[in-house]
Amino acid sequence: MERENLIEKNIFPYRDPSGMYTRIYNFPKQILEAWDIGEKVDISSLNRSYSNIVVVGMGGSAIGGDIIKSLGYNELPIPLLVIRDYNLPKFVNENTLLIAVSYSGDTEESLNICEEGLDRKAKVIVIGSGGKLIELAREKKITSIVIPNGFQPRAALGYTFIPLLSVLSRLGFLHINGVEIKNASSLLEKLREEELKDEVPKEGNISKKIADKLYRHLPIIYAPNEYFGVIAYRWKCQINENSKAFSVWNNFPELNHNEIIGWEGRDEILKQNVVIFLRDTKEIDRIKLRIRYMKDFISSIIEEDNIIEVWSRGETLLERFLSLIYIGDFVSFYLAIKRGVDPTPVKSISGLKEFLGREGR
Repeated sequence: MERENLIEKNIFPYRDPSGMYTRIYNFPKQILEAWDIGEKVDISSLNRSYSNIVVVGMGGSAIGGDIIKSLGYNELPIPLLVIRDYNLPKFVNENTLLIAVSYSGDTEESLNICEEGLDRKAKVIVIGSGGKLIELAREKKITSIVIPNGFQPRAALGYTFIPLLSVLSRLGFLHINGVEIKNASSLLEKLREEELKDEVPKEGNISKKIADKLYRHLPIIYAPNEYFGVIAYRWKCQINENSKAFSVWNNFPELNHNEIIGWEGRDEILKQNVVIFLRDTKEIDRIKLRIRYMKDFISSIIEEDNIIEVWSRGETLLERFLSLIYIGDFVSFYLAIKRGVDPTPVKSISGLKEFLGREGR
């Protein structure tokens, strides 16, 4: 209880006035709450006979779909597609389970696609904290998952994908259960207490050490395979939005068929990069060889100290996924503080939305 009370106070009052640190700190708790939300969703109108699943959303609202697609890479019996756009592909029809995710409930791309999906007679689920999307769901009497409001979408990752993980498991498409969720939450808590929270000094804090390395450098984040690539993408987006910094990501083996050649030029600008290899404890041997080759190759171009490996923790795929995501979230926060920027506001996105609003939908 003492720790709970402490963390609810803003420990970075001048550098983090909106409390992003607290949101990140409480992610393990958010996962448990989000699972309970999913378990209470009425799925009586849903079935197991869909021919495909389509998740639509933008930004922090969409990445949960990517994570589910990756977690279900070897398990989902039907295709799952994530769409970040205004329109649906032609194959979407009455045999599609369409999941529209918008944390605010007012994302215009998601609203547009949701209405199009309803016109095509797709079975629709919506996820949001309120707004027009939830209003539409109530009006059309479609399944809705209402999540807590007051978060930035990127800080509500648990709420935007864990309930859906529950629903898809209850429908038989995935096989995640409450015990696995609790174990994953406990693993993240242990990781936070031992290696990530601010009270842990830099010498023993992996996220602080990485943030120090990234300061005034371009982060390049490489993931061990295609389905772990979503974690590299999450790191990239968190660095963009929290740290207000540019970043690049890619995954194996794809990057060995194109991006590797970009290093060949040995341009001066490459020496300013820090390369982070996200590693998984269950990597296949061929991926290990590719990573070893790339590390050796890159170390001839940049300082060896600027090549970092970050290993997943835990046994289950869910634990390993979430552990790497959690480390990256803390990295993006500490980098924001080091850069002297407030991690919460996203002024450029807000400015674009205002512009689009003035121009008409």
